[in-house]
Order: sequence, then C-alpha cells, then structure tokens
Amino acid sequence: MLRQLCLLFLFSNFTLLANAQAIKWQDAQQLDPKTVTSLDCSGLKWDTLPVKIFEFVALQSLDLSKNKLTFLPEEMKIFTQLQDLKLGKNKLDHFPLVLCQLQLLRDLSLERNALRMLPDQISALSQLQYLDLYGNAIEHFGEGVFLLPNLRLLNIEGVMYGTVFAKQLLGRLPNTKVLIDPPCKCLD
Repeated sequence: MLRQLCLLFLFSNFTLLANAQAIKWQDAQQLDPKTVTSLDCSGLKWDTLPVKIFEFVALQSLDLSKNKLTFLPEEMKIFTQLQDLKLGKNKLDHFPLVLCQLQLLRDLSLERNALRMLPDQISALSQLQYLDLYGNAIEHFGEGVFLLPNLRLLNIEGVMYGTVFAKQLLGRLPNTKVLIDPPCKCLD
C-alpha cells in the first residue's frame, strides 16, 4: 500500500511538472495527449500540421514557431483551452481566421511572418492581452484590433507606417503599451 501511494505521488508530481513546462513534440508522442497542456513544436520545419497534434485537446500553450507554416487548418478550433500561441517565424501571409475562434487566447505571437493585414474578426479574441506582430508587412490594421478590450501590449516594431497612422494608433489604444519604431514620413 505504501509503495502504491509513493508511486501515485511520484506520478502525480511528474504530471504536474510535465505540464508546468512545454513538452517537446517527440516526447509528447509517448504521453496521453489528453493530459498535455503545454506543447513545444518549434523548429520542426513543418509546412503543415500533423493530424496527431489535434489529439492534444487540453493544450493551454502551443509553440509552433520556427516552422514553414503557410496556413492553419480549421481543426485548430479544437484547442478551446489555448491561452498562449506562438506562430513566429513561419510563412503566414494571411491572418488565420480560425484563431478568432480561440476564445481564451491571451498571448498571440505572429512575429516575422508576412502578414499584410489584420482582419476585423480579431475583435472576437476578447481575452487577448499580448499581440506580437514584429517584422510583418502589415498594410492594413482594420478595426478589430481597436476593439480588443484586454489588449495590454502590441508589438509592431519593424512594421512600416506613417506619422499620421502612428498618432491615430496610439490615440485609439490608450490602455495599450505599443512597441513601435519611429514612423516614416515618406508614407504620409
């Protein structure tokens, strides 16, 4: 009985520890996908997501950065518990609309992609606090980003814009810290 209690204690502590830090994709294959809450799939050179990833329905944190993703499939909406999503350094040229269905998303990193615009539907991410768009080619911000009630930090460093837009942006996001490069007068 004592041995069983010790094993149970050790297993429960392993589970807590495993979920406290991101589990690498290779290691996650040996675990029950319904128990994994944080998954690191960065740098795997994926151009599409493997079907198996959608078995990890309890994910709260998912790192898909440093891959070659050009789109995200509709199956992403299965991640209803997702709060932190890293998609930096991929090849996304359109904002994946499926992300707008992830109602608990708080942190979204899309740095160093090729995004050209933000859709108005981004306003559905009412819990979003951190949005990293560093180094994208955004030409149109839309209205949705201005309707995010909990947005506290917006990183648009490395995004080209003019002085008029910079003033409007800062004026419309008074409760948001905006990381921004000096505007280019040539774009006014």
